[in-house]
Amino acid sequence: MKKNQITLAILFTFLSFFSAFSQETEKKSFKERLYTGGNIGLSFGSYTNILISPIIGLKLTPKLYSGIGFEYNYTKDKIYNTERTYNQYGGRAFLQYNIIPQLFAHSEFSGMSLERYVTNETKTRDFVPFLYLGGGYRQMLSPRSFMTFRVLFDVLQHKNSPYTSWEPLLSIGFGVEI
Repeated sequence: MKKNQITLAILFTFLSFFSAFSQETEKKSFKERLYTGGNIGLSFGSYTNILISPIIGLKLTPKLYSGIGFEYNYTKDKIYNTERTYNQYGGRAFLQYNIIPQLFAHSEFSGMSLERYVTNETKTRDFVPFLYLGGGYRQMLSPRSFMTFRVLFDVLQHKNSPYTSWEPLLSIGFGVEI
């Protein structure tokens, strides 16, 4: 089953690149096709979570976007008797293909360095790969800025992944053309 999912992800990526090079490129300069954005998240209280996830992207064609990003996540959990803190970080690379201007297919490879507790006082750090597949909706806020809503699924299901089997990941992000 996992081999089929990975094969589909690779096929989607190659088809996206093929589509990119078979279409006529825009008449914009490299700088005009760049955009930046990302996600931030804040939660405070007995469960504190701070997420910073900036990206830099490039509009390859009118329908295909690509980009890279960094993610840092700090968590302090005071829900149980013992306070636990986690520092997690990593990088990602993604492709988005516009089916129509508002709807897009999304594939993303992410590698994260995740902390987890082995005992109440001992932590370990593991590198965990993720392959997210899904799609989303893009809403233009102005001619040069947009908001995205995504639903993604981790198809690798690595043994140290914090996500349970086929749990959807929902995210909201923002982007601005440079």
